[in-house]
Amino acid sequence: MKINEQLLNKKAYYVIGVSGGCDSMFLLDTLRRKNYHLLVAHVNYNLRYDSYVDYELVSEYCAQYGIPFYYKEFHTDDYISGNFQDRARTLRYTFYKEIYQLYKCQGLILGHHLDDNLETIYMQLKRHNTIHYLGIKEVNQVQDMKVLRPLMNCYKKDILIYCQKHHIPYHDDYTNFEVDFERDKVRNTVLNSYTTQQKDELLQRAYQHNIRIKELEFKVQSYYQQYITDGQIYYYYIPKELRDIFLYLILKDVMHPQLISYSLINEIKHQINSVKPNIQMNLPVNYLFIKEYDNIYIIDKDKIKGYHYVFNEFVLFGCEHFHLLENGHINEGIYLSKDDYPITIRTMKEGDSIMTSAGTKKLSRLFINAKIPALKRKTWPVVLNKDQNIILVPHIAKNIDYLTTKPNVFVIK
Repeated sequence: MKINEQLLNKKAYYVIGVSGGCDSMFLLDTLRRKNYHLLVAHVNYNLRYDSYVDYELVSEYCAQYGIPFYYKEFHTDDYISGNFQDRARTLRYTFYKEIYQLYKCQGLILGHHLDDNLETIYMQLKRHNTIHYLGIKEVNQVQDMKVLRPLMNCYKKDILIYCQKHHIPYHDDYTNFEVDFERDKVRNTVLNSYTTQQKDELLQRAYQHNIRIKELEFKVQSYYQQYITDGQIYYYYIPKELRDIFLYLILKDVMHPQLISYSLINEIKHQINSVKPNIQMNLPVNYLFIKEYDNIYIIDKDKIKGYHYVFNEFVLFGCEHFHLLENGHINEGIYLSKDDYPITIRTMKEGDSIMTSAGTKKLSRLFINAKIPALKRKTWPVVLNKDQNIILVPHIAKNIDYLTTKPNVFVIK
């Protein structure tokens, strides 16, 4: 039984996730014998009464062969909210990344094998989660780490036989034989009854699907890169046959792929195709999907919260919403004397108005007239003098008392 060594380099350093089960222990033992530079990472979630056995087994093996061993322990408070498996995965990879960065590693090695791949394909098909890649990739990126899976052509039963024959120590996780989680149920009640032919057919189906996805990904790259560069894109500029894969890619940037279903994609498309010029749709994470006059983008909810700054004198200043500078466009500038300070720069409030040359105008109406999308209005800077009179809304309006003097302060949106 051979692992895929073409993925690896004997001069590089690797983090290897080792649970203590036969898969990861087989992988660790094989790579150790082949003289790879390994840093073992072991995680204990304290969910099983016998989890200490895993720790002792892995730590003793590493001590015996002089392999660096890193251990992380979690408790129920660390994953009390949300889906345990998703939360545990995030905690685990964050731990791996600490070691990965510390040693400037070239990869994270994991013990996923052919049965894991089959389980994933089966579950994706059952959930109709076939928008993107089916199965587990042999090489992919997680949290900016290159993840390598050299056992993807090995069946679990062959790994188990090898461990027993060559006396490689391992400890079975008894929860793997239960049916509490969906994956365990698929493993223990469905796929264990599949014939070799049925498994091959499942793999072939995934293979053909993934070829098609790869072609679509190639075609959609120019649109995706434009979106990354501009922060948004005109939706109907994207060819119809590429829209599903495009939406998948921009969603994957902010949420776990398992949360991206056909129903979510279809709901987004339904919202985009509505007659409303502006829509905001909550995603299953702390993000909003936005449509503004058929331009679309995704934004972190935290980035649209209001702000309030007070300046006692002029200072060069910058934040993600505006910059305070000495030069700029005339529609961003205003003349401020010492008597105007302290000034306030904040977001718009309900009822805000400004005295213009055409009379008193509500800011909400001025924004609408300027066709500023609703979401952008929430973070647009509004400047007030010490008397709390609005004197400038960059590019939108300027107080009548400040029109005739040459600007010396610029608020750059």
